[in-house]
Amino acid sequence: MMHAIILIERYLPDSFFWPNLLCNKKIDELTVEELLNKYRGFEGKIISFSIFKNNNEIKELENYYLMNSESNNHILLHVVSDPDLMSLTLKSQLTLVGYDIGACDEETIYSSVFNEILFGGHDELVSYKYLLNENLLFPDKATADKYVNLHNQMSAQGKNVEDYMEMIVYEIWEHKN
Repeated sequence: MMHAIILIERYLPDSFFWPNLLCNKKIDELTVEELLNKYRGFEGKIISFSIFKNNNEIKELENYYLMNSESNNHILLHVVSDPDLMSLTLKSQLTLVGYDIGACDEETIYSSVFNEILFGGHDELVSYKYLLNENLLFPDKATADKYVNLHNQMSAQGKNVEDYMEMIVYEIWEHKN
């Protein structure tokens, strides 16, 4: 169970990944730049990743990250695997922007929403793009869980899905504007 604050830098046109993003984009009505600006999940270059245990630490980390964010290409997220880890006071200061799926820890971040829906290769998974919210994340945990079940079925059938790690559903929170 985890609650982390992460500062992510979105991929830029000079990124190693950019040619693949251009070739594999699954939402035709958006450019890659528009898609990356809408997407509020945890895929990108990690600038900072902190797991913490109390609310005092949260404020210090947020202030540090906000002061050290060098551009509007950065996004500060609360990534939570268990909603009980956040106090009501903290929740009142944040906005739930959706649910992302994948692996998010200090060593590895991987968003299945980003890599297998928005830029994916399996029609069964890409079809979930129609169920994403305005932040290109799942709008509720039930829909995210349904996706994970399909993903696990496809893995069990030997289809070439990303299954080298357990797919976890994470709540994604941002500061209220």
